[in-house]
Amino acid sequence: MKILIPVIGFGAAGGYRVLSELANHWQSDGHLVDFLVDERSAEPYFPTRAGIRHFDKNGRVLDKTSRNKGGGFSSSGNAFSIYRGMWRALQHIGAGYDIILANHSLTAIPVALVRVGLARKFYYVQAYEPEYYALEKGKKALILKWFSILSYKLPLRQIANAPIYIGYRGVRAKHWIPPGVDETIFYRRPSPPSFGPTQPWTLGVIGRSEPSKGTRYALDAFEELARIDPYVRLKVAFGNLPEGWHHDRAEVVIPRNDGELAEYYRSVDILIAPGTVQLGACHYPVLEAMACGTPVVTTGYLPADNDNSWIVPVADSAAITVAALSIKAMTPDAMQRKLDAANNSISAFAWGRVSENFLELFKS
Repeated sequence: MKILIPVIGFGAAGGYRVLSELANHWQSDGHLVDFLVDERSAEPYFPTRAGIRHFDKNGRVLDKTSRNKGGGFSSSGNAFSIYRGMWRALQHIGAGYDIILANHSLTAIPVALVRVGLARKFYYVQAYEPEYYALEKGKKALILKWFSILSYKLPLRQIANAPIYIGYRGVRAKHWIPPGVDETIFYRRPSPPSFGPTQPWTLGVIGRSEPSKGTRYALDAFEELARIDPYVRLKVAFGNLPEGWHHDRAEVVIPRNDGELAEYYRSVDILIAPGTVQLGACHYPVLEAMACGTPVVTTGYLPADNDNSWIVPVADSAAITVAALSIKAMTPDAMQRKLDAANNSISAFAWGRVSENFLELFKS
């Protein structure tokens, strides 16, 4: 099978990891997989064994010697040139593939509008994007919101990444396949976290600037815990802290790759994932921390539930504080049972199983 994955540009967001991992597994299974991307894109942040085919703003598919490496999407052209170039490039090469996989509302539009012979068109819905654009201000965010709403009406076969999106507003997907986790990297820590009366303990949070990720509530909970417990610490991955925020017992770490990110999860005693929208969707910090055997406090992202994690209300720093203290007070046996349940829930997210599920739908 020949599979083409058009992307606007490569980046460090979790959605790009999903695409790279899928491409790698499909390649390993003997399929040909290519990415199609604007020549001005950065190189893939997540390693991929798939081919990368570049196009210019006129839609010409380039060889390596003719590629013009520019400054990226925003600084080297506008959105219209990206989508026009992608549409024209798909006209040139799309019919040479069996499957074309759109994966973002803005790639869905050129994929839907182009004629590509017998190639089958799919759309992997990784989030309900209009809600995220609605949280931003300005004309650009409003335009992107309406383009994303339009994308769910296009004649593409949709696959959602979580059951929450089956029948969610305009999403027409009938099947869902979750993102996966690499259990050779995100493996369980050798022993559960331990807590003692005078023993330092560390909270973790993935720092994100978007309000919908809820980083602010984790910081507020830590500040409250720090007032009552001199032994609590905070470790923020990737920074992205509010301007001027600082605490003597907080540190920022910058994982350079998935291996270091996994070590980060195993280095903290509790991971807080306090997102505020689309609860029940997949969220990589929850999935990866659970795979690493770290207790997770979250507002309710897949695969967390009350049996394998600690669920708190949205925008409730006090509830996060209470949950963290309850974890600290648990008996070792109770902790072990909770973490065992988390470990059992991860099996459905192994990349081999996820990639096979996609291939079955492609063939159906």
